[in-house]
Amino acid sequence: MAAAVAAVGWLAGVAHAQTALPAGTAQMRPVPAETSASAELPPDVAVVAPDATLEGGRRLLPWSGIWRGSACRFAQCDVKVAVEKLSADAATVVYAGASATQRVTERGEAKFIDNELHMPLRTGATLVLRLREDGDMEMSLWKNVTQLLSYGVLTQKPFAYARSVERVPTPWTENGRAQTLEMVVYRPPGAGPFPTLVFNHGSTGNGDKPEWFTYTWASPEVGAYFADKGWQVVFPQRRGRGKSDGLYDEGFEPDRSRYACRPERSLPGLERAMADLDAVLAHLRTRSDVDLRRLLIGGVSRGGILSAAYAGTRPAAPFLGVLNFVGGWVGDRCTHADAINPVAFRRGAAFPHPMLWLYGDQDPFYALRHSRKNFDAFMAEGGKGSFVAFDPLHGASGHGIHAQPALWSSAVDGYLQAVVPK
Repeated sequence: MAAAVAAVGWLAGVAHAQTALPAGTAQMRPVPAETSASAELPPDVAVVAPDATLEGGRRLLPWSGIWRGSACRFAQCDVKVAVEKLSADAATVVYAGASATQRVTERGEAKFIDNELHMPLRTGATLVLRLREDGDMEMSLWKNVTQLLSYGVLTQKPFAYARSVERVPTPWTENGRAQTLEMVVYRPPGAGPFPTLVFNHGSTGNGDKPEWFTYTWASPEVGAYFADKGWQVVFPQRRGRGKSDGLYDEGFEPDRSRYACRPERSLPGLERAMADLDAVLAHLRTRSDVDLRRLLIGGVSRGGILSAAYAGTRPAAPFLGVLNFVGGWVGDRCTHADAINPVAFRRGAAFPHPMLWLYGDQDPFYALRHSRKNFDAFMAEGGKGSFVAFDPLHGASGHGIHAQPALWSSAVDGYLQAVVPK
């Protein structure tokens, strides 16, 4: 939303022209927002569709209606836009945006410029809307014409999945109260049971920002890719992460100032994370919407290496494959990284099926040279799999390739065909 994203400013300086959206935007999908905040259009919204029989009416008709989707980084803003009335050169537009911290609703007059609608907002930002050939709508917010604040894709169609937040029981208690884990669920249309991917979050950088521990993480890009194929995706939040109960304790220094770099303090955190996954898998076994014959595990960063180690050390788990996006337990700048990361990956070597390892160049945590060494250690231990490296789009961090399905969708397509029965 305008005010909230103006404060974020995370894409400052990216754009060089008002409509030059970042590379990869064309591959973005309209997805539900990753927030409980809901953008609400005012009750007096009245969409008047143009008469398609009049001159120019057919051209204007695709713009008309109520559009919804998400914006802000990590889809943290819910957005709704109503295009109420249209003329040859203008439209009445209502914009509503909501995040965890702020809500904005504004009605105004938007002008057509080069087949886009441009509407100035009271915040000083400008809302820009443009239609796609597939019938969806790209939206972006700009400051001073050249600074891109936020962008996303809106739609009038059903989303590829419904997003819900659920609680997973665990065997632990705290002060006499049973602890539970938060789990975000992306469920495709239908009744199920669905083939299901368990997708695990990473760490929080260096572990020195406790405020990041409470961030609930999911990947709309991975979720939409799998939902299109009829898969359900679950994103468990481990103890102390997101809104899960318990202490986040996956290998810290004694004063909890940052993640530990010594194996004796770091690797026990991996064991704790695997215990959390034991609770998640036990819960999934009880669910009627999960097809246990078609179950995958994967994750990003710490979630990637966790998935590999878990699959190799839990022979009773019915996983068919592992998707490891840029996996590692500690960054390669840790002086003891070679005594931690390959040790954890070797634990995955007993997994009987091939894994798919996906890595990006220019990764500030895991250089390709380090990650290839980890893969070599995994294979030397008897592991099966493929290592695929990508150049991230236009200077983006290689650590974020999970958010760029244009890079990896073909590789994952082939992997699914190889490991998942029809």
